[in-house]
Amino acid sequence: MEFKLTMKSKKFWIILIVLIVLGGAAFYFRNSLTTTGGGAQAQTQSEGQGAGDANATVAIRPAADVAQVSAAGNIALANKYSLGIETVEGIITEVDVQPGDTVSKDDLLLSLDTTELEQTIRYAELTLDVAENQMDQLQEPPNPAEVASAKASLLAAKENLAELQQGPSAAELDAAEAALSAAEASYQDLLDGSSESEITEASAGLQKAFITLEQAQDAYNKIAYRGDVGSTQQAMDLQTATIDYDTAKAAFDIATEDASDAEIQAALKTIKDAQVQLDDLNATRTELANADAQVASAEATLATLLEGPTEAELGAAQLTIQQAQLDLDNALADRDQASLRAPADGTILTVDVEAGQQTTSGLTAITMADLTDLELPVYVAEVDISKVELGQPVTVAIDALPGKTLNGEVSRIVPISSSESGVVNYEVMVRLLDLTPQDKVLPGMTAVATMQGDSTENAWLVPSNAIVEFEGKSYVRVMQNGEARRVAVTPSTAQGEWTVVQSDELTAGDQVVGHVTSFAGQEENNGSRGGFMRPPR
Repeated sequence: MEFKLTMKSKKFWIILIVLIVLGGAAFYFRNSLTTTGGGAQAQTQSEGQGAGDANATVAIRPAADVAQVSAAGNIALANKYSLGIETVEGIITEVDVQPGDTVSKDDLLLSLDTTELEQTIRYAELTLDVAENQMDQLQEPPNPAEVASAKASLLAAKENLAELQQGPSAAELDAAEAALSAAEASYQDLLDGSSESEITEASAGLQKAFITLEQAQDAYNKIAYRGDVGSTQQAMDLQTATIDYDTAKAAFDIATEDASDAEIQAALKTIKDAQVQLDDLNATRTELANADAQVASAEATLATLLEGPTEAELGAAQLTIQQAQLDLDNALADRDQASLRAPADGTILTVDVEAGQQTTSGLTAITMADLTDLELPVYVAEVDISKVELGQPVTVAIDALPGKTLNGEVSRIVPISSSESGVVNYEVMVRLLDLTPQDKVLPGMTAVATMQGDSTENAWLVPSNAIVEFEGKSYVRVMQNGEARRVAVTPSTAQGEWTVVQSDELTAGDQVVGHVTSFAGQEENNGSRGGFMRPPR
């Protein structure tokens, strides 16, 4: 079949050919421009590889870099001890530390006056000794002498009861009644005084004695000049007559004087005693009941000695011992509280008391802390909190200690967020590890914590366009001595223009053929949140 080209069809084919040529030229120009730009950017990442080079390279990076999170904060004490006297009050006698002192566990910090506490302890010890002694007495076997005494007491009680039940004899009653009558008569004689005949008799006796005394005095006077007058009969007669006169005079005075109050009271007492003696012979119901009770008590005492203590008595004695022991323990604990000791090794921060001061319960006297037990609180933005885990290793750089890097780990993640200026953050606590006083790290210092990312072994970041497929496997080309060597890799997650791969053949510093326009992690960290810093490049 023959085709003839008309003017119209020729024009169509000419236009089509021109469009095809222009399209090819535009594609070639665009591709050339892109290659030139990519080479320039790769040059900044690949240690000086030439721009526009078809074999432009980029240094691989550890995959952990993309998961790093950095944040700043201020060093804080992990544990601070606020110490004081908890249960006792008293006068401080001695303060043994001052701020800045280094102390060891159980070192004495301050002391209170313990005079009253020592007395309380001594009283509690005595009370416990008494309780234990009573228990020992209960558990001892009966003493033969005590058993004999108890039996004798029982026998006496029974005899007394029997006598009361029998009553007094007639002779006993007659004697008691006669004694009462005599006492009453004597009392009445005191009230009535002496009779006329008794006064007359006393007066006659006095006159007679007076005459005899005068006669003896005359006889004595006649020989008074003699040197041996004292041994004569006349001297002896005068002495006898004088005594007789004094006796008669006293009898006369008694007969003529009224009874004294003392005599009357003595007579009344005699009557009362005689009445009591008579009443005792006539036993009452009360006395019989008392005597019966004495018999029962004596029987119980003897039974206790022979049978030993009951379970109830032993239990009560044991409770008394326990109560006494508890009182002693409390007294000893109070004395221990009177001396404040360091609960751990550390440094004294503040001392808020002084010797002579009265303490009160709950007063904070001293604060201390271990300056090698520190932590760093930081805030992590919500977009990065998923990269933080408990126990995650952390490196800490402190502004005041340039060039020093400390180790730490994530010890706590607070699950409650805080928001500031629309940015949601979560508090993360970093515990500093292996600190020593020589590190000179102090609370309040500004520090930056870098939380390490995933440390999967043999995991690397390579440009995504560096990965090539060949026969169903993935490879990257590693430049060595100016030649590209193919290395097998296993691709994982993509991070923008970067991809995480695993390979046993890749090592730090390897250059792979490819190019990037941004750093791994740059997209996620552009526009820093909550004080976060970008991962190190």
